[in-house]
Amino acid sequence: MRRFSLVLLTTILMAGCGDTVADMKEAAAGINTKANEAASAISIDVHSIRATEIEFDNQTFTINDLFKTILRDVKWDYDDNRETPQLKITGTWQDNGLFATHSFTASQKELLKENGQVEVILSFKNDKMDESKTKVSMHMNGQTLVNEDGQEILHHFYKTYIH
Repeated sequence: MRRFSLVLLTTILMAGCGDTVADMKEAAAGINTKANEAASAISIDVHSIRATEIEFDNQTFTINDLFKTILRDVKWDYDDNRETPQLKITGTWQDNGLFATHSFTASQKELLKENGQVEVILSFKNDKMDESKTKVSMHMNGQTLVNEDGQEILHHFYKTYIH
């Protein structure tokens, strides 16, 4: 009788594990599907635009290198359905000299590291970046902290990347 109870208990436990294993396999398949969807959501156009080379201060780097270095959690959105195609880059602020001219306090910087959302819009004409049409903003908790445009802010980003 004791052996029968042990076999019955083992069978019940294994049956429960079978459901758990099946659930884990299903969850893993769902994660894989979502990862594939995310990878395919970035179009070929975005990849080629991100590979655009920038020459500045005797250095060459790509748009991808620049923004993956100076921002965190970078996201890309390319809109070529306009007269002037645009690449929108969003990410989280880093305390690396970005917006150094703005006098943020130490406590503000701590909040910005988690909640400072930077948005950069680059415009293109004839497959070349038009630096003069660059737009940059940073928001935190619905408030705009930085709103700049033009070539100067983009060159500041370049300098931040190089140094």
